[in-house]
Amino acid sequence: MFRSIWERYFVSEFIKVFLLFLVCFYGLYVLIDYASHTSALPHHHIQLRIRELIRYYLFILASRAEILIPLALLIAFIKTVCTLNTHQELVALMAGGIKLKTLMRPFLMIALAFVCLLYLNEQFVLPSTLKKLRHLENATKHQKKRQLPEITVKHVVLEDRSLLLYQNYDSEKEEFFDVYWIESIDSIYRAKYLCPNKEIPVGYFVDHLLRQPNGELLQQQAYSQYEFKNLLFNQELLQSAILDPDILPLTNLFFQQPSLFANLSEKESKIATAFYWKLLMPWLCLLAILAPAPSCVRFSRQIPIFFIYIYSLFGLIAFYMLMDAAQVLAKRQVLPPIWAIGLPFILVFSFYSYRFARLK
Repeated sequence: MFRSIWERYFVSEFIKVFLLFLVCFYGLYVLIDYASHTSALPHHHIQLRIRELIRYYLFILASRAEILIPLALLIAFIKTVCTLNTHQELVALMAGGIKLKTLMRPFLMIALAFVCLLYLNEQFVLPSTLKKLRHLENATKHQKKRQLPEITVKHVVLEDRSLLLYQNYDSEKEEFFDVYWIESIDSIYRAKYLCPNKEIPVGYFVDHLLRQPNGELLQQQAYSQYEFKNLLFNQELLQSAILDPDILPLTNLFFQQPSLFANLSEKESKIATAFYWKLLMPWLCLLAILAPAPSCVRFSRQIPIFFIYIYSLFGLIAFYMLMDAAQVLAKRQVLPPIWAIGLPFILVFSFYSYRFARLK
C-alpha cells in the first residue's frame, strides 16, 4: 500500500505518536478511575479480581473507541505533520514534484482504515462488549448494601397485541421482575418473576386478576409457579424491546428503522438516534485529519504549533459534546433524529472537506 520511502516514513512516525498517546492517555484514565473507585470498595464489601479488572477496562476501551481513536489520530497527525513542516521536509518533497494533497494521502488512508475499524467495532465487538460491561456493573451493584432501587415502568407489546409491563429485566438471569401481563381488559396476571426464554414462559408468585360483573378487578387465583401457555414471545422482538438500542448492532438498527416522515414514538426515536449516531460518528476519524490539515501545512517562519493543538483539541471535544447534546434532543423527540444528528455533522464535515480540497 505504501510503496514510497517517504510514505513508509510518514506512516511509521504517525503510528509511533498514535500508539504513544493512546497508551499513555488511556493508561492515565485507568489509574485515575481505579484510584477513585478502590477507596469505596471495602465500604461496600466488594472484591474484584485482577482478571475482572482487565476485562472491565478492555470493555471500557471498546466502548470509548469512538472518541479515543479520533483524539489519538488528531494528536498524531498534528505532531507528525508539524514536525515535517518545521524541518522543511514537506518543502523538499514538494520541490521534487509531489503535490501537497499527495503528501497527505497516507494520513487519509490511515484515517479511512480506522473508520472501517470503528464500523467493525460497532457491528461485532461493541454489542457484546456493552452487554458484558453491564453484567459486570450489575454484579458490582448487587454487592452494595445500600442501593436505591430504580422505580420505573417499561413495556413490551407482544405479537398478539397484549401488553407486558415490568419494572426491570435482569439480562444476566434472563428474567423480568415485577411483571404485569395485560392479556385483555378483563384478565391481568401479576408475577414477581417471569422467565421468557423457556419453551413455555414460567412465572413465579403469580396472581390472576379477573374483572367481575360489577366492573371491579379481583384476585381469583394465586400460584407459586405458573406456566403461561398463552403468552407468546418473539425472541427478536423481545430482545429489541428489552435491550437499549445503543447495544444493538448497526445492521439490526438499520432493519428496525421507522419511516423518515412518520411521527416517531419514544422507542422509535431512540432506535433512529442510535442508528444515525453509529452511522456517522466513525467518520470523526477522517474529520480529525481534514480539520487541522490546512493549519499544519501552512508555510511560515513561525508555526503556532501550541495554538494548533489547543484549537484542534478544543474543536474536536466541543464538536463531540455538541453531537452528544444533539443525541439527547433526538431521543427526547425535540427534533427528528435525522436532523438532530445528521445536519450538524454533515455541515461541519462539508466545511472542513472544502478547506482541505483547496490545498495546493
